[in-house]
This record gives sequence, C-alpha cells and structure tokens, in this order.
Amino acid sequence: MDIVRKKTKKRNSKVLIAGTLCAAAIVSMSLFLSSGSASYLVDRNSLLIGTVERGDLNITVRGTGVLAPKDIRWIATNVPGRVDRILKKAGAVVKKGELLFELSNPELEQQLVEARWELQALESEMRARRVSLESELLDQEIAVINEHLNYERSQLTLNAQKELLDKGFDAISKIDFEAVKMNVTQYQQRWKLEQQRLDKRKQNLIAQTDASNARLNMMRKSVARIEQQVASLKVTASMDSIVQAIPMELGQEVGAGTNLALLARSDLYIAELMVPEKQIKDVVVGQAVLLDTRVSKIQGKVQRIDPTVMNGSVQIDVELQGQLPKEVRPELTVDGIISIHTIPNTLFVKRPMFANSFTQANVYRIDSEGKNANVQSVKFGHMSTHYIQVEQGLDEGQNIIVSDASAWQQHQQIRIN
Repeated sequence: MDIVRKKTKKRNSKVLIAGTLCAAAIVSMSLFLSSGSASYLVDRNSLLIGTVERGDLNITVRGTGVLAPKDIRWIATNVPGRVDRILKKAGAVVKKGELLFELSNPELEQQLVEARWELQALESEMRARRVSLESELLDQEIAVINEHLNYERSQLTLNAQKELLDKGFDAISKIDFEAVKMNVTQYQQRWKLEQQRLDKRKQNLIAQTDASNARLNMMRKSVARIEQQVASLKVTASMDSIVQAIPMELGQEVGAGTNLALLARSDLYIAELMVPEKQIKDVVVGQAVLLDTRVSKIQGKVQRIDPTVMNGSVQIDVELQGQLPKEVRPELTVDGIISIHTIPNTLFVKRPMFANSFTQANVYRIDSEGKNANVQSVKFGHMSTHYIQVEQGLDEGQNIIVSDASAWQQHQQIRIN
C-alpha cells in the first residue's frame, strides 16, 4: 500500500509540470502574435482600394477659392458733408453717372454764392478799367494827330518861304524864316514824343488787359472748383457696376476723403485660389485652369502667383476666359484644377493617404485572391490631384490600400474580411 502511494504522487507531479509548460507555450504564442508578425483582420468595406494603371497621367494641382471682381473702386467724397439721402443699397446694379447719395454742406453752398458775386464784381471792374484805358488811348491818338498836323502845317510854311527867298523876294525876313524853321523842328519832335507816348499807352493797355484776364481766370477757376465741390455732394457711380458695400447711414457726418460706396464691375472677374505650399512649385504663370462653380465649368489661366505664404497656402489669381455663366457673382466659391503637364505611358495609382511626390513609402499590396495585403515598398514620382506616379515597386493591375493604414501599420500583413 505504501508503494502504491508513492507512484500516485509522482504521477501528479508530472501532470503539474506538463500544465506549466503548456501555459508557457500559450504565453509565448501570444507574445509572438502581438509582435507584428501575425496578420491583422480588417473589414473590406472600410477600405479604399486603388488599382495600378498604365497610361497618360495628367499632372494637376487643385486649389479652392472665390471669384472676385477684377475692377473694384471705392467712391469717396472730396468735401465734408452730411448724408441726406441714400438712393442705392448693396447689391444694386447701377449705371455710370447714376445717383447713389446726396450730401449737404450749407457753408460750401454759401461760399459758392459769394464767389460768384465776387467774380461778377471783378468782371464789371475789369470792363470799366478797360473802357478807361481805351478812352485814354483815343485821347493820345488825337494828340498824335494834332502834333502831326502842326508839323505838316509848319513844314508847308517853311517850304513856301524858302521858295520865295530862293526867287529873291524880300517880303520875308530872315528872322521869320528861321523862326518858322525852328517851329518845324519843334513840331516834329513833339509829334515823335506823342507817337512814343501812344505806343506806351498801347503796351499799358495790353499789360492791364493781361493782368485783368489773369485775375479773372483765377477767380473763374476758384468758382469752378467750388461748383465742382458742390456738385460732388451728389455722389454718382463711376462705372457700370454692382454696389458691393455702402457703409453709410442717414444723417451721418462725413469728412473729405471718406469712402462712401464700394463698386465692382459685373462683367470682369478673376478667381483667387489657395494652393498648398508644397504644390505651388509646379505652378507657373500662363498654365490652363479649369474652374468648377458646382453648376458650370469655366476656362481660365494663371495670371499671378503671390510671393508670400499664408497659413501654408499660396494665393494665385486666375484670369477667366470665354463667356461667364449666369451664377457668377463676387465671393462665389469655386474649385480650380491647374494643368501642369502630361506624362505619357506611365504607371500610376490613386494617391494613398499621406503619400508625397518623389518619396519612398510602404503601402499594403493586396494579393491576387484579395484576402491578404502585405507591406510593399514603393517609389513614387510626380503627384497629381488624385493620382500619383509609380516609379518602382508595383506592376500594372495590382491593387493597394489607399485609405488610412495608420491603425495597423505595425503589422507586415493584414487579412481582409
């Protein structure tokens, strides 16, 4: 009986050792499965799958933005005033010269009245002055004529006496002859002096007239300037446009230079697109752009590239071409696809999430049965909006997972359910 008890005890020890070894094996297997070598189960419906294709790959860059008027103008006042009437509101379609606002400025209007009175008085004064100068000129012309007649009369007398003396008549004394001769010289000098005085009066009349005209022109310009300022109290549209904003209220006092209304032409637009900074290197001025308004498509071309980066994006301006659709309006959201170039006869696939151009990355390649996906190193080339070029690592017709694989990236293989 004692011997039998010993054997039973030994048998129990062996069973305990075997159970311990089995548990250790199970733990080791669990560690092995969690090490990343085992497959990971994924639901097929949660995956996005891309197929490697061969053909011409259009390299494009995508940008989003809005339409903006190409010609925008602020209407400002050049005189202070008070807003009396607002005839148009934001969104109104206006023609050039159409009335937008009416301002009032009583002091400016009184200045115009006084300036007109002053101009009228100056014009009357200038006319009176000219009449006086012309009258003096006439008097001087008469004086010149009189002196000329005196000279002619004395010259005739001198010639007659000289003729008598030459014929031997003694009726004329030598003294009278010399006196007449002196008179001729005197009248001749007086005639010349009066003629010079007449010339001076003519020059004075011209100078006075020029000075008067200068003062009148200055005053007329002053009146015209005040008239223009009064006319600017009626604020009109400077072009055919749509009123974008009117930051004014009735009764509001405005100073000179205050912006009253923002106008934008309704027939000229550009698209302002924001392109990711990492893709802007491929964009150049002149490239074709296809804009999508979600209703229509619009052709365009790159007109300008902003030199600065804002929040990881760069703004480009796109010139619109062709007839614009009816839904076009300022701030309309649009998507733009910029055509960079085309790579002929190349392998490409739908761009996996987080894949970048000219990089080497790991993707999950699905086997021919579609049940497993294994990690595959792939070298990518040019990147488009939706596709990326495959330079090495994949063949035509193969399928890869292009959705986010970060949840199982530590596994070398996944099983697809």
